[in-house]
Amino acid sequence: MMMRSGTELFSTSPIRHKYGKWRVTVLLFVLSLFFLFFASLQYGWPGKWWNSASTLKWQGEALTLKKGRGSNIQGGFIVDGLVEPGIALATLSPPVFQAENYPVVHWHVSSTKPNTKVEFLWRTSENPNRIFARELEWAGSSVEPLDMSGDANWRGQVMELMLMVHAPLNAPLVIEAVKAEAPLGIVWREWFGAEPWLGTSINFVGGNESRQWLGPLPFIAIALALAMLGYWLLAWRKTLVFDLGAVWVLVFIAWFALDMRWQIDLWHKLSLTQQRYAGKSWKEKHLAAEDGSLFGLMQQIKAMLPPTASRVFVVADDEYMRYRSAYHLYPFNVFATDNLLPEGYFKSGDFIIILGKDEVGFDTSHNLLTWGQKQQLKADLLLFAANNVLLKVR
Repeated sequence: MMMRSGTELFSTSPIRHKYGKWRVTVLLFVLSLFFLFFASLQYGWPGKWWNSASTLKWQGEALTLKKGRGSNIQGGFIVDGLVEPGIALATLSPPVFQAENYPVVHWHVSSTKPNTKVEFLWRTSENPNRIFARELEWAGSSVEPLDMSGDANWRGQVMELMLMVHAPLNAPLVIEAVKAEAPLGIVWREWFGAEPWLGTSINFVGGNESRQWLGPLPFIAIALALAMLGYWLLAWRKTLVFDLGAVWVLVFIAWFALDMRWQIDLWHKLSLTQQRYAGKSWKEKHLAAEDGSLFGLMQQIKAMLPPTASRVFVVADDEYMRYRSAYHLYPFNVFATDNLLPEGYFKSGDFIIILGKDEVGFDTSHNLLTWGQKQQLKADLLLFAANNVLLKVR
């Protein structure tokens, strides 16, 4: 029997076969992902991410309304009225949990008119007679997750969660759920959580969300850099032969990982779009859109305008509202502005649409429109709906 030397049995020659090098390349990227994942978790939530349980979640229908007016709806709770001194209070008594293990509290609250002050309140077993509070911030029509990790009062055993709504309540407030998020749950939401169509959706995933952790793009970029560094070290140590193609394989894997995240988000958005618009007529699609109420109002106004209407003025403080209204009124000759022009610009037969401007007055007994410094105009009131008016200049 022939025996090979130990040197031959345990060869230290560099890896030359291209498939072997590519397998090493893929393994480097995977190891970089795992290393960065656990290192960043430990950095962001030292000692807490390992011991924390899964995210806690309660549906809105589990809330009890202590003050105000409201009712249960399918899968949630709706607050539609306040009591003196202009508040509503909904409470939840969950099983006691350790606050430090859940650094984010996410109230799934939405409103069509998000100008209401909303506060998150809680009580702990250590201080049962004291109520702590944090104000929630609106991001569009919903509220942002609340970072509790830096709050000195978010400590100990939490025994009660509350939501306080303050005046003015111009539209019903819908509470779908409340979540106490563990670190791993935060990462999952920020990476793979479903989000609706946003103004930034064409360019970003999660572009409107303030992150508690590394987003997918910087995470993959850092992991790619670590993998390339590891590949260079192996080549420098003569463990493998440097191949520029293997570097491009690393870049492709990183790009593919990000693109798959993008595709997952697009599939979710496709499902949302299908649920909202599939099988509907063009008018039903407009009514189902985010500006459906504005579209409905403009359709009502268009029906009242004669085909030969010369000029239509749309006046609104909000830029989106006035230009979107103008779009819905085409092909009429529409002029959109944030303030009424001087009275000399108007002539008989002009139509004026005023959307929610409190500083403009109309005297119905004298058919007189007033604004600014003694500006006034004779006009007929054709439509009044929720502080929006249509007038025809005499």
